[in-house]
Parts: sequence; C-alpha cells; structure tokens
Amino acid sequence: MISYEGKKTRLRPVRKSDIEKSIVWRNTPDIRENVLGYRFPVTETMEDQWYEAALADQTRSTAMFAIETLDNDTLIGFIHLNRIDWIARRSHFGITIGEKEFQGKGMGTDSMQILFKYAFDCLNLKKICLEVADFNKNAIKLYQKFGFVVEGILKEHLYLENSYHDFILMRMFDSEFREKHHNE
Repeated sequence: MISYEGKKTRLRPVRKSDIEKSIVWRNTPDIRENVLGYRFPVTETMEDQWYEAALADQTRSTAMFAIETLDNDTLIGFIHLNRIDWIARRSHFGITIGEKEFQGKGMGTDSMQILFKYAFDCLNLKKICLEVADFNKNAIKLYQKFGFVVEGILKEHLYLENSYHDFILMRMFDSEFREKHHNE
C-alpha cells in the first residue's frame, strides 16, 4: 500500500474500517463546525456513501488520505485536496485531526508538510486554497504559521449558533511553500 511518511505522521489511503472513527468525528459538534462540513447528524449509511464517493473520485478531483501516527499507527484524522483543477493547477485543502489528544502536537503541521510536497512535487499543482471560519482561531494560526496568506474575506458567509461568521480565504503558492519549507 502506498503511504507517505513525515517526522510524526504517515498519510495512507482511506480504508473502509476508518468509517468507524469518521462517524464519531463528523458527529462531534466542535469538529463538525470547524471543518465547515455537513451540519446534520451523520449515519453509518451516509458515511458508507461518503466513502464510496470519495473512493470513486480519487483520480479525478480529490486526493484523500488518512493520517496515522508513526509510532503506533493510530488513525488520528484525515487530510485532502479537493476541487483539483488540473488546467489551472490549483486545489482546495482540508484537514481534520479528530483525536483530541493529538491536537496541538504538531501532527497537523507534519501532515500538511507531507501533503503539500505531494501536491507540488508529484501532482504539479501551483496553488492550494482553503476556507476557514473566522472563529476557528487555532486553524487560522496554524495556516498562517505554515505560510498561508489571506486572499479575501466572505463577509457573514456562515450562519452558526444564532450568528453570522466570516469565511477567510487563504492560499499558498508552490514557490511560497518551497521558500518557507525548503529545509524541512
């Protein structure tokens, strides 16, 4: 099986058995709100359909990976490129570290290093974009530290818990990644 290793994590293809954890994460309110995903309860059937759809699209516009720890192969999250535009050489990016005990421990940064090297070196992408809600301060801090630049703001774009929130649009070019992460 193809996998890519960093200093702390390994990216590998998503397996059917990963659904057991992904259902829990996608039904955890703070995780669901921070990843801006489907905002209703997720059933096992729905998660099976998500898995099958993700698998079917792997070669077209999505590259999805499970994130495991290197030391004991624990599944801790998912990371993906989606909406890949092969002509414009750009993609959108998303990450979820679902296991709380591994949040804030550098696992997300390590996983991003692996995925972005893959995106820029293997897939020949030029630009990676993301959207993040203004209340997700930890993610914004991580993305800025990693080298993402704010490209714009969609004002009052998300309605959640009785109030509107802005979406921050961020991007990183391949040249910026190489400059910032050339020794890593």
